[in-house]
Amino acid sequence: MHLIGYQMLDDKKTIERFKEGDVAAFDTIYRKYSRKLFHFALGLVKEREMSRDIVQEVFINLWEKRSKVDLNLNFDNYIFTIAYNSILKFFRKRAVETRLKEQMLVNSPEVLESVEGNVIYYELLELANNSIENLPPMRKMVYKLNRQEGMKIKEIARKLNISKRTAENHLARALKHLKEELSWMSVPAIIFVLLFIQ
Repeated sequence: MHLIGYQMLDDKKTIERFKEGDVAAFDTIYRKYSRKLFHFALGLVKEREMSRDIVQEVFINLWEKRSKVDLNLNFDNYIFTIAYNSILKFFRKRAVETRLKEQMLVNSPEVLESVEGNVIYYELLELANNSIENLPPMRKMVYKLNRQEGMKIKEIARKLNISKRTAENHLARALKHLKEELSWMSVPAIIFVLLFIQ
């Protein structure tokens, strides 16, 4: 059988089903590529836990953007490009974290008084926004409706057709996740983030 697009014809059929939202096809893709992607990430990142997170991010992105997959492209190249971009994002975030730590250690808490004119402000804002975007879909929606659109929990529950308790739990878990993910920051930066996310 001749190689075409996504390697072999059977693979192309799997991708076609995946594009249509077939969970079984997605599982087939996961089983075929997850281990390869893990070792690819591990070879560059050198951290097992982070490599697992990168693989998870790759498959989340793949599922969310499944309708945009081009059947005429090589799928190996496509999925490894997604992984490579996720790894680049990891290194960019690590570089920002290191720079922020260094700057916050040598600057006094008064740095926040002029933060609007400082690149630190935008880097903190970007990190906070990225953390929000990485929340599970329902949790992110509850957070945004409450913190960014000012809706009350009761209104959110009604809008999303969930119980008030469920909405409260989503919001509490979202805030806990954001604080934990950004807990590496120094005191002045944490103050900023807490103001931003609460």
